[in-house]
Amino acid sequence: MLLKKVILTLLLVLAVGANAEARLLLLASQDSALYRSFQKGFEAGLAPAGLDQGITFTLAADYRPAAQPNSGNIIIAAGVDAAKKVASINVGDSQVIYTMLPQSSYHWLRENNILFENHQVLFVDQPLNRFVDLAVIAFSPMKTLGYLHGEISAKHTKNLGQATANHEIELKDVSLQSGRNLAKVLNKLMSDSDAVLVLPDPFLFNRRTVQSLLLASLRRKTPLIAYSEPYVKAGALLALFSSPEQIGRHTAELVNCLIEFCDAKPQENHPKYFSVQVNHLIARQLGYKLASANELKRQLELRAGKHAD
Repeated sequence: MLLKKVILTLLLVLAVGANAEARLLLLASQDSALYRSFQKGFEAGLAPAGLDQGITFTLAADYRPAAQPNSGNIIIAAGVDAAKKVASINVGDSQVIYTMLPQSSYHWLRENNILFENHQVLFVDQPLNRFVDLAVIAFSPMKTLGYLHGEISAKHTKNLGQATANHEIELKDVSLQSGRNLAKVLNKLMSDSDAVLVLPDPFLFNRRTVQSLLLASLRRKTPLIAYSEPYVKAGALLALFSSPEQIGRHTAELVNCLIEFCDAKPQENHPKYFSVQVNHLIARQLGYKLASANELKRQLELRAGKHAD
């Protein structure tokens, strides 16, 4: 298996003593297509200076640290299991990059004192202003944005409200709690909104809720903006997300920056690279004629540049 290989043939690895560690250590939570895609992006994005450091790739469950601290190294923990593994390692003065983490998992790790103090993190989640920008680009003029959330995604309501306020859009946030009439809640939300946004939440991501949400979107002809490719395939009009390969590429750039001593990056990072998907069949059913996914992405990237300025 690709991730179980300690040394990748594409990378230069320094042959140092049996108890020594490579300068770069990448721990992956699983050996799966998702993490292999992440690794592919990481390899492609790593600068020559990073390749020269000596790199070890391994599964978190298989990693056996040396007795001595990993002094001066850079440790990349991809996924929750890898982050937990780092907590059991004597990292010395190494710098840690947590990546492939949902914000909710990161907050849980932090609340439980599992995170190493000297770290950066790259979330899988998109910045909220990017979702709002996509809604404005796709559905302008826009007056109201619906937001359906469960207990976990409710934490985004305040920041999402600030992002919509910047565009003079009213946020209609609705909590989907157990015991509430699902059909009634969804129909009202769809009726009151120009579009509805759904963000990751374990309570919302179940078959019954997703099916009801997609049906309500079709009945009320209200577009649904989601956070993953499967949602669009299932019937959402739009999705905004970053692939594992894109996150791997951005992670490599964080490593490059540490090696090359560039300007300090923020501790918490959202993906720089992202994709947009459009379900044009659903668009026709809802009565919308949207630009291509590539054009929507291009306009989002232009707006991202303005935000950076």
